[in-house]
Amino acid sequence: MSAPRLLPLLVPALALLLVGCSDGPAAGPCTGPDPNVACGRDCDVRPCPAGLHCGGGNVCTADCDPATNAGCGPGAVCTPDGRCERPSVGDGATAGDAGDPFICADVRLETERVTPNVILVVDQSGSMDERFDGRDRWNALRDSLLDDEGLLRALQSEVRFGLALFSARDDAPPSMCPMVSTVDPALDNYDAIADVYAAADPIDETPTGDSLDVLIDRFTMTPDPSRDPYVFILATDGEPDRCEELNPQNGQEEAIAAVERAYGLGIRTFMLSVGEGVVSERHMQDVANAGVGVRDGEPDAPFWVAGDDEGLREALMEIVGGARGCVIELDGRIDPETACSGTVKLNRRTLECDDPDGWEVVDESHIELRGAACEELESSIGVVLEATFPCDVVLI
Repeated sequence: MSAPRLLPLLVPALALLLVGCSDGPAAGPCTGPDPNVACGRDCDVRPCPAGLHCGGGNVCTADCDPATNAGCGPGAVCTPDGRCERPSVGDGATAGDAGDPFICADVRLETERVTPNVILVVDQSGSMDERFDGRDRWNALRDSLLDDEGLLRALQSEVRFGLALFSARDDAPPSMCPMVSTVDPALDNYDAIADVYAAADPIDETPTGDSLDVLIDRFTMTPDPSRDPYVFILATDGEPDRCEELNPQNGQEEAIAAVERAYGLGIRTFMLSVGEGVVSERHMQDVANAGVGVRDGEPDAPFWVAGDDEGLREALMEIVGGARGCVIELDGRIDPETACSGTVKLNRRTLECDDPDGWEVVDESHIELRGAACEELESSIGVVLEATFPCDVVLI
């Protein structure tokens, strides 16, 4: 098993070319100097007024202006509820099919690398008092995050860090489990995290799945969460248990289910063992695979095992470096299922989709460069990234 390489922190300027079915930024009722007052209004109960439709997140929106057709590309028509559609040209075909004069327009967009939201999910169980490279695991991990050479000092202005300390007391009823102390992610968050972390000490148990579910519930209830990627770094030193049965440690399935649930919501989870031989390799691999959505037949995802202070610091930096390095936000939406039919070029060189040294789809609004392509992106100045997608891949 090999961990990803540590990524340098250089952030080059990017120019992204997204070719879709629009001739420029939408100029509909929800954009421009005088947007419709109903734009962004909740629509899961009340219907949207004429010219708007209920979009993602159950809020009223519009892609175009039905009165002027502004916001739709050549050959597309704005419907009465503000959606761009290509009209039928007979026999089930639409404008844009082979032989039709519909042409997608080129749109050059300026973009920046995303700022990830990284939640440090730290095991607060009693075993974190065990010895680790001349001290205990709890203080070794805390120092690697908070001391002057630690992760937060180095990257708090470039990564939105948050914290979640989790445990449970042996003698507490299930209703009091799990115990989770949190700090919401934010830039320059060192002081807030240090205040909570410094005041805490190891408790008893390791209800990993239950604790992750608490964090996921908080995420789903957060109004208007950040559009940038969310990442959990699960730092633990033992097998998981569960609130219904704190001993023995039979919480593996529940922990995997919670990690899968997080991934389904767009939250990636990375596994870090604080100590060697304290978590089974099978469980670490299962968490790692579930954390990034590895499917049957695909290569296993990396996980990290730290046996000393230096290894712990390197693992944390590698994980966060990989989380922040090469995710690119598109000023537009694509269909993840068919996006690989598009073409991505880095400095005029075509990259392969789903290739270890190419690119992959993260979600409707993000792609990520991998391996050699990521290294080139990180180390070059004035990079030009071009992404071209067929019209039926671009979501209007």
